[in-house]
Amino acid sequence: MNLFKSICYRSGIVRFEIPESWQEEYEPSGGATFYEDRPDSGTLRLNVLGFSSNGKETGEQMVASLIAKSGYKALRDGLAIKQYVKSAEEDGETLNIHHWEIAVPVQGCNVRLAIFSYTIVASQATDKQVRQEIELLGRAIQNGEFSREQGVGGDYHHE
Repeated sequence: MNLFKSICYRSGIVRFEIPESWQEEYEPSGGATFYEDRPDSGTLRLNVLGFSSNGKETGEQMVASLIAKSGYKALRDGLAIKQYVKSAEEDGETLNIHHWEIAVPVQGCNVRLAIFSYTIVASQATDKQVRQEIELLGRAIQNGEFSREQGVGGDYHHE
């Protein structure tokens, strides 16, 4: 049975759970990395970006626009999610990168994207333990808590 620990990222703008045995690393300018300290461990990364419509749309309207135009699906409580997998190559090795992007309407005319990515070596894609880990992370991310407060967050981009 896996035990979990709660992650409270950047003053609580994102809260979610990861396996208790995983390591945590935080960048001073934002971004975090989570992984099990073993060879060939997958790596979960989190970055948060904020966007402002400069008064043109509310956060809820901005999320609705992402659902309508950008492949996001309604999640719950006004949140939206987009999931996809991309391949990349590093040092001659093919990687699979699983992405979960959570769109969060923020007070005022802002939206925040919590961008999670989980990188594994492509050859591990059929491994039962790796597949279970990806499912577990997907549930943990979807069940996470995402603050709608303005304030500490990612870098804001004005459109």
